Amino acid sequence: MQTTAVHSRVLPINNAAKIKTNLQMKLAKHHNLWLALCVLVLAVMCYMSISAPIKFKKEQQFREQAVISRLSKIRVAELSYCRDHKVYTGDFNVLIKGGYLADSLQYIPFSDGKRFDLAATVQVSKSGRQLPLAECGATYDTYLNGLDENSIANLIEKANERGRYAGIRMGDIAAGDTQLSINK
Repeated sequence: MQTTAVHSRVLPINNAAKIKTNLQMKLAKHHNLWLALCVLVLAVMCYMSISAPIKFKKEQQFREQAVISRLSKIRVAELSYCRDHKVYTGDFNVLIKGGYLADSLQYIPFSDGKRFDLAATVQVSKSGRQLPLAECGATYDTYLNGLDENSIANLIEKANERGRYAGIRMGDIAAGDTQLSINK
């Protein structure tokens, strides 16, 4: 029996090609990491752009409830003062010293110590009857202090376009509101 030996021919491995292939694999992994990081950053930015207005609205509603609560207490104080004196007062000191209002209630919540705008007057009706009027309010920029400035500016702009008070107000002297209604 005759056997033939088959020799396999070994090709020399080119070291330069091997290094190039390894380098390409490392760069591909590096690029994939950068790509993944970019995708993550974009995902976070998308989430923030969606959640920011929602967070603003929630905080706005929370703060408005606090402002409305204070305005309601000021309204009670003004109505009590008017019952006793037949006119409203535009001076918090008069309400406080007269025992109608606690000192802390003259300050707008979340405004760093700013006071509500308070005004009072008496108008004479066509029949000659005197109508005591008062208004007290807080503007968006005072009680939304510290929140997104663009969102606050948009609220103010919309209110101005509609000819409305840019905030929350109790009463309206110009409209002759004798009931001291609270309006947003």
